[in-house]
Amino acid sequence: MTRQLFSIIGLIGCLLSTNVNAQKFTLKQCIDYAWSNNLDIKQSILNSESSLIDVNASKANLLPTLSASAGQNYQFGRTVDRFTNAFITGQTIRSNNFGLNAGIILFSGFQNLNNIKQKKFTQEASAENIQYTKNLIALNISSSFLQLIQAMESINNAQLQIASTQQRIDKAQKQVDAGVADLSNLLTLKAQIANEQLNLVNAVNSKNTALLTLRNLMQLPYSEPFDIIVPNVEGITATREPVVLEIYETAINSLPQIKAAVKQSEAANAQTKVSKGLLSPSISLYGSVSTVYSQSAKNYTVNTTPIGYQTIGYTQNSNEAVLQPLFVYNSNIIKFGDQFKNNIGQGAGISFSWNIFNGFQVQNNIQKAKINQQITDMNLLKQKNTLLNDINTAVNSYNAAKAKHDASLNSVEAQKMSLDYIQKRFDAGVTTSFDFINAKNSYLQAQSNELQSKYELVFRALIIEYYRGNTITL
Repeated sequence: MTRQLFSIIGLIGCLLSTNVNAQKFTLKQCIDYAWSNNLDIKQSILNSESSLIDVNASKANLLPTLSASAGQNYQFGRTVDRFTNAFITGQTIRSNNFGLNAGIILFSGFQNLNNIKQKKFTQEASAENIQYTKNLIALNISSSFLQLIQAMESINNAQLQIASTQQRIDKAQKQVDAGVADLSNLLTLKAQIANEQLNLVNAVNSKNTALLTLRNLMQLPYSEPFDIIVPNVEGITATREPVVLEIYETAINSLPQIKAAVKQSEAANAQTKVSKGLLSPSISLYGSVSTVYSQSAKNYTVNTTPIGYQTIGYTQNSNEAVLQPLFVYNSNIIKFGDQFKNNIGQGAGISFSWNIFNGFQVQNNIQKAKINQQITDMNLLKQKNTLLNDINTAVNSYNAAKAKHDASLNSVEAQKMSLDYIQKRFDAGVTTSFDFINAKNSYLQAQSNELQSKYELVFRALIIEYYRGNTITL
């Protein structure tokens, strides 16, 4: 039996062994690590960064637009020379055009300004959602952290009980060997230690499960050695007696989920104003600069010495021929730089547009925006109602946990006194092992209830402090 006990204790030791170089985390360090590595938080941060880009894009809509254009064209066959307005046939003419166009909206029913507000409120809501996700992760980590500590304490208690029972087994074995006692007490004690060993195995499994859950929440690699620093949680309760309405008034102004719902409602209101702006006229200012180059643009020069004459008619009376001198004309294409400079043209203007009818699309968009605004307003009201209900539940759970812990402390004290009394009688041989085992099991159950209620009270106290806007820490 002793060898079996040592083998079980050795197995438990292997399960509990940790690397001496393992980094040890406090609860705050576990939360900080998770905030830096948890995928849900990273996704919330990316969503917020995306909405920030939307804010910058909406602000950019207030800036003027500027565009440049350039083109190279070839004309074939019969075409019109843009410089002489004469038809040209059988030539290929290359031309280039360049332009700059600028414009700015002077008025559009304040759509751009309201769109900036809508995007800004949406971005602020997404930023609050980051903190909300962080708070949820912190609460989940706190729960797993406390479950891990509870399991570790259960392991210590189980090991102490095994050691205590083993001492009585050794004493009973000596009495049996000496012939002064029968086997009944020894067999009963061996059955008891088997149950206590099972309790130890269950406590180890609970510890490993809590440790695994904590790793997952933190996104801590399994290859990295990990352990925790156990804080002193004795006497931890809420900083002051929890009052529902007092906590609610604080939480409604501090919790990120409420702030996010408020921002979403404000964003919907701004979107409604954007939709209404479509009913207003739009006034814009524009301007342009352009120039052109063409192979058909030429300079002509003439040789002043005639190369001959041609008859263009006759006089009426004498019928003499009327002659016209013939000259040689030289041409060359105007240089690119000269054309670029000489052909520059400018334009500017102001435009006014008003969408009078478009199949009621604007009116339908306005109605949809109003409905969405009502939905977000209802969501805000739901969030407030949910918060009040959650705080009521949290306060009731805290009060119940406190009462349960107080009762469990009294139970442990009473069962300890009973066990001490029966243990003395058992050691003196005036009571049976059955009575001793019953008293010990009652004491173990009282210890287990006290341990569970203690950590439940600590967790409920952390939730109360969370609703009060305090940092979750131990």
